[in-house]
Amino acid sequence: MSEKTATTLRDEFRFFASSVTPRIIAPTLFVAAAVRLFLGGWSWWDLAVVAGLIAAEPFIEWLIHVFILHWKPKRFLGRDLDPLVARKHRAHHSDPRKTEWIFVPLPVLAKAMPLTGLAYLLVFPTLRLGMTAITGATAILLTYEWTHYLIHSRYKPKTRLYRYIWKAHRLHHFKNENYWFGVTNPLGDHVLGTFPEKEEVETSATCRNLGAA
Repeated sequence: MSEKTATTLRDEFRFFASSVTPRIIAPTLFVAAAVRLFLGGWSWWDLAVVAGLIAAEPFIEWLIHVFILHWKPKRFLGRDLDPLVARKHRAHHSDPRKTEWIFVPLPVLAKAMPLTGLAYLLVFPTLRLGMTAITGATAILLTYEWTHYLIHSRYKPKTRLYRYIWKAHRLHHFKNENYWFGVTNPLGDHVLGTFPEKEEVETSATCRNLGAA
């Protein structure tokens, strides 16, 4: 992000809103929410679905970050296994400020969003609950993209909560890549034992290449 000098939250949001990935996710969220409002028939199950998605998010972030984003290239049955999302994430670690590597890669987004949406429609017993899940998951995804972007922007924390999240993710990038896997919420790290005190771990020599070099 060396081309940018914006430091206010408003300027950072303006830049975020003009980026490609948020411009796909935000309209999807609007349409999903509009469809769910049109369907009506609200129940306590809708609240339970949203609460479940929010509760699961820190652990989903942790699992994806550990096992997919930090995937090491492997060779299996004569074929190289190195998913695009893992390659992009290694690039992100090599230059954490570069905007194009902060957002979810477009090819991944183009596949993940429809497949996830279809899964929700098939898993939940009614169209209403399926659309509630799609709306909630899309809102969480947009929140993830915004939080991740903001952490890597030039905007400095103003609140205690954001400073806590900001510091943890920056420790992941600049202290040791084997800890602090959460982005929007560090709960997964606290529960799964990957949120040590900064002084308890050594500074890693592979934060920038994830040990792939």
